[in-house]
Amino acid sequence: MMDKTDPDVVLDPGSPAADRTGSRRLGFVGVLLGVFMIVLDTTIVNVAVPRIQDDLSGTVTGMQWVVNGYNLLFAVLLLSSGAASDRHGGRKLYALGLVLFAAASLACGVAETVPVLIAARAAQGVGSAMMLPTALALAARLFPEPAERGRAFGQWAAVAGAATVLGPLVGGVLVDTLGWRAIFFVNIPVAIAALWLLLCHTPETPTHRHRFDLAGQGLGVIVLAAAAIALTEAGRSGWGEAVVLAGVGIAGIAAGVMVVVERRVRAPMIPPALIGSRQFAATSVIGLILSIGIYGQMFVLSLYLQDQRGLSAWVTGLAFLPFAAVTVVGPLVASKFLGRDKVRDTLLVGMIAGAVASLVLAFAGAQTPYPVVAIGLVLLGICQSAAQPAIASSALIGAPKQHTGVASGVLTAARQVGSVLGVALLGGLVGHDFEPGMHLALLIVATLFGIGALVTISFVKTHKKA
Repeated sequence: MMDKTDPDVVLDPGSPAADRTGSRRLGFVGVLLGVFMIVLDTTIVNVAVPRIQDDLSGTVTGMQWVVNGYNLLFAVLLLSSGAASDRHGGRKLYALGLVLFAAASLACGVAETVPVLIAARAAQGVGSAMMLPTALALAARLFPEPAERGRAFGQWAAVAGAATVLGPLVGGVLVDTLGWRAIFFVNIPVAIAALWLLLCHTPETPTHRHRFDLAGQGLGVIVLAAAAIALTEAGRSGWGEAVVLAGVGIAGIAAGVMVVVERRVRAPMIPPALIGSRQFAATSVIGLILSIGIYGQMFVLSLYLQDQRGLSAWVTGLAFLPFAAVTVVGPLVASKFLGRDKVRDTLLVGMIAGAVASLVLAFAGAQTPYPVVAIGLVLLGICQSAAQPAIASSALIGAPKQHTGVASGVLTAARQVGSVLGVALLGGLVGHDFEPGMHLALLIVATLFGIGALVTISFVKTHKKA
């Protein structure tokens, strides 16, 4: 019988419990459906932004918050969700997240004003935060062997990559044929299917008693929200404006208070065992860089293709196909190398490809031949395909087994913080004067990917220390 307090217990695929819940693969399909849906929602909105702005009489800043309202709540609640997964069970939290996400998608679809849409997008972010770290924890329990787990993470990354790039394509089709509201309504049947597979074919994960760090969580919300506001408003009003300076100041003060609180609290938001792992800390930084580069560029490139090149939403989606093709197939190839103890090498390939891609795209203009843009998108796809599964494997190498859920939450939080900062920073840089702003933004991203490569070489190892 499975002891729910044993952190090392995993489901035996040949056990009666496994037979009662169906195959692990079918349960994993349910998990992947949820992952596909929530990752899709980070990019599907980008191509709809011009149409939403026109229909709801919104501003560029308002549209940034339609995107970042989702990303912000997603990011700041991930750590608590990871701890809740360890405390209450992954399947239960994942199911609740699916229900909330579906309800919020319905609210987005019927929104008649920008503030209502932003609020509904924020609710979607809460649901996503409950699901994504839990998905990694469920995968780790379902596939305990390193080689098997590496393949599962490759499939997970392939699905996430496909969702990232199919977002613009699917979004373009839906916006041009059914209207922008359809991009939210499409989530509802997917959520229902994922919930059915989860409840029927996935066992509950073991639980561990962790305290919630409410003070740390609240301060984390303040830090990230203030930073996002400052970056977003800086692009519109300039860095000298009062709201920007206030945002920077509040973020800095809250961050300082957060450090003091986390040193004194009995159950800090990030367990000391994770903080002390150089591998895990380095991997989280790399995950942050990856998200800044990928999500920030997806937002900017969507505006570039539609506003600078005059493409429709549908054709913009097609323009991302080179990226889509690589990110669907690439992780499956990368997972084979992960199974051969090539975590660091695979991650390094991803960082280098990202740097080169950003340099190629940095100087694209309205008259740049599309094949040049396509080369940049292919390289960006290689970056995502190689880095994403390698980051998941590297993080679990550096994380203690009893903190799998929290570790997944920290890693996913780093990625989502990156998506918030990427959209805010890059969106802010292009907000005043698009073409020179885009050049500067992508040069910054190329530099960040270069830093990621150096961090990989210096700190990422292939094996867990004995």
